[in-house]
Amino acid sequence: MVGQRIVRWGLAVILAAGILVAGAAAAWHLMFDMPCCIRMDIRGLEMDVETMKRIEEREKDGSLGITRIAGWRIESQKIVSAVSTGRRQTAQIIGVYGSMELVEPAHILSGRYGLAEEEDYCVLSEDLARQLFGGVEAAGLWVKAGQKKMMVAGVIEKEGNILMMPVKEGWLEQAAVEVKGRMGAEEKVEGLFGE
Repeated sequence: MVGQRIVRWGLAVILAAGILVAGAAAAWHLMFDMPCCIRMDIRGLEMDVETMKRIEEREKDGSLGITRIAGWRIESQKIVSAVSTGRRQTAQIIGVYGSMELVEPAHILSGRYGLAEEEDYCVLSEDLARQLFGGVEAAGLWVKAGQKKMMVAGVIEKEGNILMMPVKEGWLEQAAVEVKGRMGAEEKVEGLFGE
């Protein structure tokens, strides 16, 4: 009887220790390893694409744990037309420098977000793709926004008529920075843009 109690207590202690270790490991991962995205309104901070490029270049060594960065601005609405169907629709244009998926984290319905190095591509919202092409399978098709012709890289699950396209110059209004770990992430990013 006493031996069984000792075995039960021993197992309980081992189980409790295991739970504590697992909890500590999960907390460590959350605070120091798991990516965290910080968003900032950068209007008035005189941030443009060139400044974002300099920040990226300076942080290539990983000293602040920055994994990805994006800056964007809301541009004027434009008429967007599908080259293959001739359909036209007014859409909100979002000019993006960097990782588009940081700007609008959404489920990709077809294609992909595209790569920051590509120039003549765009990402459409689901609503805009349906209006222009009759469905969401629009990756690889072409659209025109104003005089600019772009290939659709992907369609995201997003309401409203939105077209995201890369920008290579100009002012930015918003920023998103993905940092490895939550511990001190906001302070790191604020310091980055406050310099």
